[in-house]
Amino acid sequence: MKRLALVCFATVAAGAAAVAGLSYWRGTNVLADAMQSAGLYSPVFATEAKSNKLASVRVVRPEKTPGGSTLTLSGRTAPAEQALISSRATGVVAERRADIGDRVKAGDVLLTIDAPEVEQELQRAKAAVDQNKARLELARVNLGRAENLVGNGHIAVQTVDERRANKMIAEADLQAAMAEVKRLEDVRGFQTVRAPFDGTIVARQVERGDKVSAEGGQQGTYLLRLASLTTLKIEIDVPQSSALLVQPGAEAKVTFAELPGEKRVARVIRSAGLIEQASNTMRAELLMPNEDGRIPAGLNGQVVIEIPQQAGAVTVPTNTLLTRDGKQMVALVDNDSRVVLKAVSVARDLGERIVITAGLTVDDRVIVSPNALLRPGDQVEVTAPTALKAVQK
Repeated sequence: MKRLALVCFATVAAGAAAVAGLSYWRGTNVLADAMQSAGLYSPVFATEAKSNKLASVRVVRPEKTPGGSTLTLSGRTAPAEQALISSRATGVVAERRADIGDRVKAGDVLLTIDAPEVEQELQRAKAAVDQNKARLELARVNLGRAENLVGNGHIAVQTVDERRANKMIAEADLQAAMAEVKRLEDVRGFQTVRAPFDGTIVARQVERGDKVSAEGGQQGTYLLRLASLTTLKIEIDVPQSSALLVQPGAEAKVTFAELPGEKRVARVIRSAGLIEQASNTMRAELLMPNEDGRIPAGLNGQVVIEIPQQAGAVTVPTNTLLTRDGKQMVALVDNDSRVVLKAVSVARDLGERIVITAGLTVDDRVIVSPNALLRPGDQVEVTAPTALKAVQK
């Protein structure tokens, strides 16, 4: 029994020594095959023997972006300025001097309203002014007499105070009567409806003989709709990815399918500053000259905005981007051939490439399609042909 135990111990020791020497045996599997046939070797040792092999990665160099870029969106024209004209006087339309399509100047008469009761009230108010002037004059005379007599003791001081108060009341009544005259004169002026600015009548909801009210009708009702069409406003909805790039002053080219080959120039004048959650877009407005009036309001077109590129912006292939801990990153290879993860700021997605505005330079080596198992500090082997090709770009 002792002899059998010694034989087994010697066999196990020999197998252990052979496995230990396997790590120094590279380029051949002869020993491993022999040990596996003898039942003294497991494929786990082969995996450990090959663990020293470095992972191969392909890299590219970031490319500088051109001097600017373009953003193409659909837009809709609208009047630069418009007004819904209603009446501030109650009466019957006596005359309508403008119709749909007519171009008018600021101050031109559009409508006249006949309201005889306003004229009657005005005459009555003027008569009340004359009456109050007479009362005031009488109050002044009575006050003067009382002030002369009170010194001689012929009249009580209380009487003087009462006459002074009567004079003050007469003055207040006169001011109120004059104010009523002024109000009615303004109302009479409202019987003539004038254009508030230069424009074109684009809608009409009144005819001669219609009764109009100063109280206003239901919400949305009006007599005439006036729009300024010599300059058009273009409304666009900018996606969130480009919302910060569309700034006031940016130039745009506008084309319409109804006018092939013709381009109009517009400029961004304002943006809403709010990204709508439902559409994930922000409303912006442009102004476009339209002196010839050829472009109607409400026409759909295509807007191409020239966007100046940010300093230091570069582009890399889309398959270099990865997400770690909710942040957008890229994997780089440093000078020691080790992996470095770096956070970047993505400005736009161009399809096959993305624009990076911060975090990368043209000297960085960015890993293409990084393996999810790569960790910061891992040493890798850069595939030379890919790296050289990237450098030559």
